[in-house]
Amino acid sequence: MVSVEDVRYSYPHQRERALDSVNLKVKAGESLFVTGRSGSGKSTLAAAITGIIPNITRGNFQGRVTVNGKDTRSTPIRELAAEVGYVFQNPESQFFTLKVDQEVSLGPENLGLDDVDERVEEALRMVGLEDKRHESVFNLSAGEKQRVAIASQLSMSPEVIVMDEPTANLDPQATEDFFRVLENLTGRTLILIDHRTFRVPEVFDRVAVMEEGRIIHEGDADELMDRDFRERYGLRSPERKFSLNKRNRKGRTLLRTSGLSRSYGDGFRLEDINLELDGGTVLGVTGPNGSGKTTLARLIAGLLKPHRGRVEVRGSVGLVMQDPDHQLFMDTVEREITFGVEDYNPGDVEDVLRTMNLHRHIHRHPHSLSGGEKQRTLISVFLYRKPDVIIMDEPTTGMDLDNMKRLASWIERLREMGVAVMIITHDHEFLSMVADDIMVLRNGRQVNKDKGDLV
Repeated sequence: MVSVEDVRYSYPHQRERALDSVNLKVKAGESLFVTGRSGSGKSTLAAAITGIIPNITRGNFQGRVTVNGKDTRSTPIRELAAEVGYVFQNPESQFFTLKVDQEVSLGPENLGLDDVDERVEEALRMVGLEDKRHESVFNLSAGEKQRVAIASQLSMSPEVIVMDEPTANLDPQATEDFFRVLENLTGRTLILIDHRTFRVPEVFDRVAVMEEGRIIHEGDADELMDRDFRERYGLRSPERKFSLNKRNRKGRTLLRTSGLSRSYGDGFRLEDINLELDGGTVLGVTGPNGSGKTTLARLIAGLLKPHRGRVEVRGSVGLVMQDPDHQLFMDTVEREITFGVEDYNPGDVEDVLRTMNLHRHIHRHPHSLSGGEKQRTLISVFLYRKPDVIIMDEPTTGMDLDNMKRLASWIERLREMGVAVMIITHDHEFLSMVADDIMVLRNGRQVNKDKGDLV
């Protein structure tokens, strides 16, 4: 169904190859999980399989990719869209309409397919969104948006569906729902690209590991259950349950919120949030998608004003947003790190970038990096500046195990320097490495503090 033959590719204006002699075959009806370290070429491989490379994204492309017998170089994108569907990490980036049914019908209408209404109904049934067909896509939860993106591909009846980090921003329940949808897609060829391995061995047949633009291992997906195998390739754990490793080092209180509340026009309220965060302490904030975690971060950072209550901060606050494209604006990684800093020490910049495994990219344009590398660049900006309070919103998105451990080591250094750290995330594996305590939000309210296991 999918054949990748000796593919070599480098992006425009880049000498190093993003794909280097890649060979891969995926049978009809097979499910393949593609993983590997950040920047190893996974998303580039997805773009090559879907025909985006080299038809839309140019560059130096050699080799051959076929999908259901069609050569991606000689087949128009319009025809390839009927063979291979592509689900992005951020579903909003591929939405073109306002309503769910409009979004799902857009593809088959543009391809001139028959029975569009029946296609929409069947696609929404397969992803469990029949009752949401008339909703605005922007009123849905993150998990529901991801399912709309899948339905918009299913309505075109592709033989192959490629998904790039679709669970990166989903809470555990939404991730469970997503994999239930995949289990129902029997007969279709599935290619999932991700760092998170949760539920993969249960649903997928094979695993392919990438490194430096090459596929360095192919095997059975059950290999992901082997700790030695995961450590050899720097892969995440598929475990469902993690425990906190609590520490008691504390300094003076640097952040306090009292009765903090904020409401929105759609009826959502973040209500009566009370917390204290001391220097040298790491607080994990977790909870379902849409529970108010990012709103809390923006209130503390001053990007939003509370309608009631107070935020008191002693010192400076740094906010690492969930989407690094919203904050990266300089033309090299080095200039991004040092923007506005006079007489900086290049050695200090090198120290941060080397710790975050970015030193080879010091002169690269930030927007030419992979998603995980962009995220680490943004984190590096604040690690270098060392604010008194640092808030990280989903900092491990697109991050492999090795780089997650590097970030954990930096957070430990910040703790030792007395910085107060708040980490907003669904990534319980990461919280188990770094958090001293947990605050859980649900529907805009604090529901409990989990002192033991993270589920």
